[in-house]
Amino acid sequence: MKGAVAGGSQATVDAGVWALRQGGNAVDAAIASTLMAGVAEPLLSGLAGAGLATVRYEGEVYCVDFFANMPGLGASNTTQAIMDEVRINFGPTTQRFFVGLGSAAIPGVPCGMWELQQRFGRLNMTDLVAPAAKAAEDGVPVTSGFARVCELLWPILARSNGVREMFSVDGRPLQAGDTFRCIALGKTLRDFARAPGYFSDGAGADALLASLGDHSRMTARDLAAQRCRVRPALGIRYRNSTLWVPGSPSAAGVGIANTVAGIEAAAPPAAAAGVGSVQSMVDALRSTEGLRGEPFLRDLFTDGFDRDFVSRLQAAKKTDERLTPGYTTHISTVDSEGNAVSTTHSLGETAGELAGDTGVLINNFLGEGDVNPSYFRRPAGARLITMCCPSILERPNGQVVALGSGGSSRIPTAVVHGARYLVDHDWSISQAVRGPRTHVENGVVHVESDGRTEETMSEVNALIPGMVRFDGPNMFFGGLHVAAWGPDGFDGEGDARRSGAFDVTQD
Repeated sequence: MKGAVAGGSQATVDAGVWALRQGGNAVDAAIASTLMAGVAEPLLSGLAGAGLATVRYEGEVYCVDFFANMPGLGASNTTQAIMDEVRINFGPTTQRFFVGLGSAAIPGVPCGMWELQQRFGRLNMTDLVAPAAKAAEDGVPVTSGFARVCELLWPILARSNGVREMFSVDGRPLQAGDTFRCIALGKTLRDFARAPGYFSDGAGADALLASLGDHSRMTARDLAAQRCRVRPALGIRYRNSTLWVPGSPSAAGVGIANTVAGIEAAAPPAAAAGVGSVQSMVDALRSTEGLRGEPFLRDLFTDGFDRDFVSRLQAAKKTDERLTPGYTTHISTVDSEGNAVSTTHSLGETAGELAGDTGVLINNFLGEGDVNPSYFRRPAGARLITMCCPSILERPNGQVVALGSGGSSRIPTAVVHGARYLVDHDWSISQAVRGPRTHVENGVVHVESDGRTEETMSEVNALIPGMVRFDGPNMFFGGLHVAAWGPDGFDGEGDARRSGAFDVTQD
């Protein structure tokens, strides 16, 4: 099958290309790449993680929701989730997270991969898991991006002996050029491929529950009840194109609809990277920041709210966002039949713990303020909130573009920038991925200087006092990995901000 893959590492992309060469479609490529990401990007994704996928299959577009649930079904009222506070130094700022066994939410990646394979895929799971399992057993090179995340998260990774040993050499954190190997993870991947229930009521579930013990409210009922949900994606008209995004539990999908409507209310600025572009983006993002309160989140989980919200925006024309540095990865795949998959998944910052001897890192979603905010607690068995927003852009020239990003609150910002550069300014995909971004968080404006003139930066600084300037590619702004197919063939780009890669197969 002819196709293309973009993702957060060359190994991740290679696994997807391999699946295409075996006769798989874009969905098979996305599954193989996701499983490989758990090996090549193990601090960003894995079998104990969760996420969303937007899938264009045979002309229809779906949201495949495999995000995490709140644990506690059947748990004793006296059982408490035990978490520890850890502060991570990001340079300009220090951020607080909660980690440990009690921070784990119900994994969604296992049921998500099986749902994608059984509903849309062509290859069997044993084949799809093979590249990742072999890589875990043989080892993969540690990239600069892998090393950077390892360094940042070291206060979490060093908490338990097993995790510390997995991500260190001679007592120091893994560095670029080292090799990451986990034979136990390779075995787990092969076992998972033979048993759809491995992490719901099988050996993987037993290992996870045994590790959590009485530090967590997670129960066997929680794992058995976890289900993937599939429903139509939300279609947003943006000028002459359609942008497909997920609805609930993604707060970002509705937010992107709001942001795009705000931008579309005015004509495209003459200069894509000029002052006018920054100002219009700031105005739109500031509008969207207001959606992050408790009333909005309550409405988000009301049946039909997301679709009605988008419908009203389309009718009236009118922005979402917020949060903090996130450890998430994204994969985009397309094939020559017009199928496309955009999938974003995460482990949070990890709980700093392993699920028994499986080699699987446990997530810490309950310790993330954007997923589990203190002002909006979800009941046991309910979906948590996510900023994941895998998207698909359909352009009037017939091009289908899968795009998305990791980066928590910067995910919708990256997606909107990509769509805006493509639709408003007709930039190439490479230009759209590399183009400068503007982000608003908690009222503070963050602006990339690369791609802008010094004159523009001076004008922006005068216009927006207190602006935070970023020089050079920075993972703060997420990683917009894009793959596209259309009348002119395949195109794409992996974002250098997060060690991205891209490849095409014409076989």
